Amino acid sequence: MTSTRRSLLAVFAHPDDEVLYGGVLAESAARGTRVTLATVTMGDAGRVHDAALEPVDDLGALRAQELHLACERLGIEPPRLLGFHDSGRGARVRRDDPRALVGVDRLEVVRAIVDVIADVRPQVVITHDPLGGYDHPDHQIVHHATTAAFFAAGALGADAPVRLLYGSTSGDAFRHFAETLRGRGVADGLDADLFGMASPMVALDFDARPFATQKLAAFAAHRSQFGLTPETVNDPPPGRPAIIRSAFTPMLDREVYLLGATRAAIPRWPLAAVFDGIDAR
Repeated sequence: MTSTRRSLLAVFAHPDDEVLYGGVLAESAARGTRVTLATVTMGDAGRVHDAALEPVDDLGALRAQELHLACERLGIEPPRLLGFHDSGRGARVRRDDPRALVGVDRLEVVRAIVDVIADVRPQVVITHDPLGGYDHPDHQIVHHATTAAFFAAGALGADAPVRLLYGSTSGDAFRHFAETLRGRGVADGLDADLFGMASPMVALDFDARPFATQKLAAFAAHRSQFGLTPETVNDPPPGRPAIIRSAFTPMLDREVYLLGATRAAIPRWPLAAVFDGIDAR
């Protein structure tokens, strides 16, 4: 059965990845689009950065709660949790965990995403860009698996998704991010000319500032990661909360998307909107 309502599926690796693209998610939901977020891992390899939350017995469960709250604040439906484990990054990669994304059969991940596509029948799918934002292995795996799932979903015929977009970062925003977090191991050593996208590559440049209130509320929902609350997100305390808030500001204000694939003609370049040229079917 074909859909008569617009549907958008966002597939990201961890809880909090959705915040950077929350403007498009919030706007789409406000326009009546069904917005589904599939989060592939629970971010269980992360660290708690708010001492007031310690001790935490189950970080994955805490981050799931935070993710549900973030989705509520963005005005989208509760997330689909695909249940794989967070791989970690750098020296902390969890290669001894068979359910960590780096060790899972990639086709299992593709199958899980195809199943979500078959259920919600999105016209547009959004995921990480090819470099994984900041070279995170889970982001790169989710990028490849979602891209494969987009093509595999061609078996749905008329209900196959039409457009695949990659959430990315402009060159200026990545430089600001890397410089602000210098010495913290997040973007150290990463070449901004590789990880920041030049304007000709950008399929959609979305001004997210009208959705700042919702995005910041969703940002603050991930308190364990950012150490921010709704009361402090606009005026964060000195130290890590203030640095994190500053580092992400350009990406919170402006969302950049690349075109990964399409099953229909593109009406213009760059696109005017996520669903530009796509009708509900």
